[in-house]
Amino acid sequence: MLVDLDLLATLDSRLVSEGLAEALKMGLTSDAALFELFDNGNIDENMDEIITRSLMIKKNVVEQDEKEQGLRKILNFGHTIGHGIEAYEERHGLYHGECVAIGMVPMVSDDLRPRLIKILESLQLPTSVDLNADEVYEAMTHDKKGEGDQVTVITVSKPGEYEMKKVRFKELYPKIQMIGI
Repeated sequence: MLVDLDLLATLDSRLVSEGLAEALKMGLTSDAALFELFDNGNIDENMDEIITRSLMIKKNVVEQDEKEQGLRKILNFGHTIGHGIEAYEERHGLYHGECVAIGMVPMVSDDLRPRLIKILESLQLPTSVDLNADEVYEAMTHDKKGEGDQVTVITVSKPGEYEMKKVRFKELYPKIQMIGI
């Protein structure tokens, strides 16, 4: 695996932050020490380690579950609501990683949420969005990962630990409202 940090210097900072949202997702679900690198504000100094650790997590997950029958679903953390926002916001200009960042906020415990929001804000990522909850909900229910009126969601109560559970889409409506402004 090659990690070329010089390439990051050629990217718009918004794109770098968007990618870091995906790395943060890996820390939240699978690696408390990776999350701590974000939480302690040591992002620039540890960029190589952040990228390497997050890529290794994703590689290991995909190798263990190529067909997304179980473990690989953790890669969808933040994506269920994020995809609804993304479909709704397509005409408003939010990037995929920004939508995923917002989508993570209601899927963590109340205790963890302030820490996550602080990190997202330090990365200049949005933590809420001006939305029409009904439209986001409607878009979310068309998620390709849905199974009828249900979807498997990932929640995180503490860094490095996740819970995977099947819920009805309607159970996510209050979470959509949580991230609206």
